[in-house]
Amino acid sequence: MPVLVTAKLPADVTKVTLKLQAVAPGKYVRKADAEYEKDWTDLPMRDDGKEGDEKAGDGVFSVRVPATYQKHRWLLRYRVTATDGAGKALRFPAADDTCPNFAWWCNAGPATWTGSREPGKVLPLAFSAAFLNTLQPLHLLARADDVAKSQWDGNFHKQKQQGTVVYRGIVYDHIQYSNRGQGSAHIAGKNKWALKFARGHDVPMVDHDGVPFPVSCDSLDLNPGGSTPYLPVHRGITGLDEVLCMRSYRLAGVPSPQATWVQWRVVTGADEVAAKDQYAGDLWGVYIALGEMNPKLLADRPLADGLTVSIQSGIKHTPKGMTDAQKEWDKFLNGMRSNPKEDWWRQNLDLPTYFSFHALNRLLGNVDLRPDGNHGYYRRPDGRWAPIPWDMDMTFVPRHHQPGYIDAANCLQHPAIALEYRNRAREVLDLFAADGTDRGGQVGQLVSDLGSALTPKGFRVDWPRLDEARWNHHPRINPKGAYFVNPATGDHFGGAWKRTLATADFAGFRKYLIEFCTDVRPVKNYAPNDGDQRGYGWGYLAHEAKDDKIPAKPAVTRPKANGYTFEAAAFTSPAGAKSAALEWRVGRVGQKGWYELANHWRKDVAEGRSVEIPREVFAEKGEYRVRARWRDATGRCGNWSAPVAVSVK
Repeated sequence: MPVLVTAKLPADVTKVTLKLQAVAPGKYVRKADAEYEKDWTDLPMRDDGKEGDEKAGDGVFSVRVPATYQKHRWLLRYRVTATDGAGKALRFPAADDTCPNFAWWCNAGPATWTGSREPGKVLPLAFSAAFLNTLQPLHLLARADDVAKSQWDGNFHKQKQQGTVVYRGIVYDHIQYSNRGQGSAHIAGKNKWALKFARGHDVPMVDHDGVPFPVSCDSLDLNPGGSTPYLPVHRGITGLDEVLCMRSYRLAGVPSPQATWVQWRVVTGADEVAAKDQYAGDLWGVYIALGEMNPKLLADRPLADGLTVSIQSGIKHTPKGMTDAQKEWDKFLNGMRSNPKEDWWRQNLDLPTYFSFHALNRLLGNVDLRPDGNHGYYRRPDGRWAPIPWDMDMTFVPRHHQPGYIDAANCLQHPAIALEYRNRAREVLDLFAADGTDRGGQVGQLVSDLGSALTPKGFRVDWPRLDEARWNHHPRINPKGAYFVNPATGDHFGGAWKRTLATADFAGFRKYLIEFCTDVRPVKNYAPNDGDQRGYGWGYLAHEAKDDKIPAKPAVTRPKANGYTFEAAAFTSPAGAKSAALEWRVGRVGQKGWYELANHWRKDVAEGRSVEIPREVFAEKGEYRVRARWRDATGRCGNWSAPVAVSVK
């Protein structure tokens, strides 16, 4: 059907014309190409109340673009030209705009895609249009040779190519894209991408559940999700490890990039689906979309404007008005590396955030972390710096590899700071790693909630199987045939190890992640670098959290079943210390978005063993957990009590 284009223009304009450029799939025209300024068709626009124009003489000019232009997967660019009363030529958008045209894209919906994990040996699976509509698509329109150079030719490392992105029905024209990464930039086959949108044309992203990112993105990174050749034992995990990690840090209060899944579709040819080649066509499978190190994207509620720095690539965001960003960063970095005293750390490092970061690195097996790589920092307005996790595609490994810590770990050389870290480490174990069930408010629930995005109900196929069919034996993949191999062996700097899944499918990977983070090992012989996947992250963190002098874990009761007063057992200390305070907390659990690791309500009580929690803490319908722990006069905190459940109907 025809498309009506309207334009509200200044008074006294004449010669109003719609200039239209139709770009066929496989014939992409870059802004830098000579064809870009040549291939336009003129369609006169009218303001006479006819042929689709609503009202004569109202300054709104209209034209119907014939139905013959509306073809599946075609890009329609347009601009409006006119002459004003003084005879001056007008053009909308302006010629110097970063995107000097408007555009729409014709999309009749995805075609069924069929593929096999091993063509010629394993029967193919069909992925229907209805299934493909269960995960949000992100389209790139580009030239095939540009894509090939960007992704697989090391001579074009990080060189920007021109293309067009379509997201949620909106065209973002004249974007730049390139490969990303260091050692694995071109060798995995399914590689990393970087997208940079035209200035002033940011993209309002949403996550896989439709929840908007806190602010629009001026750039976006795409990760392949388990495709790094350095960890082929996780092929098939489809990025659940990375999204889980980023969400875990975020729940713990660590500034962390937004992470979600998209269906990546790259339009470089005439055919959406190739009948004789499952590796050709638009569908590239599942990728993880990551926001950049912008303070407004690093938490569910935008953080205060502050300096952010990548340890590898330098300053990422400079707050308004700061003129000495590099100086501030150098000062902090050099200070960390100068063996500073305890007071320096307390004045310059956001210690509570660092404790959460370090604890989760241990729990999640973040073995590729190192002082010179795979993290960043955010400088808060008070001058304290908080770590930012980055590059989480080598996690859940029960062997040492890179050091597994950053420069800020030197703060733990000070006994008082190390004691505070152990308090937080035990808290992370209690609130996040003690429950592997899928509705427990902890790691099991988070894995279940996230994994459901890749396993939509009502279908016999899932997104991990699609990704396997798309890439398992792709001509470019390295190594081939690695998806869902079970068991599989890995070899890292700390030694070799064997990864075993309960089942050779995505459900097996979900179980693997939960058991890595929880106390499931039959014999409690946990030790760092022991190579045993069963409870390895839990055991490593428990090893660092151990303190025989902490107060005993109290039991908590609710004297009145319908009241909000709670009471804890008396303080006891194996070390004979005196009590300092009774800490109380309320967590929310049992529904998507409610996880006990996130702070909901806390209070310290200096005297007595009871607390009255305000009724408004339980205002929303759902499940809550009330816990308490004792803190002694040395600053040691015991374990959190078993929870008392409060159900609000």
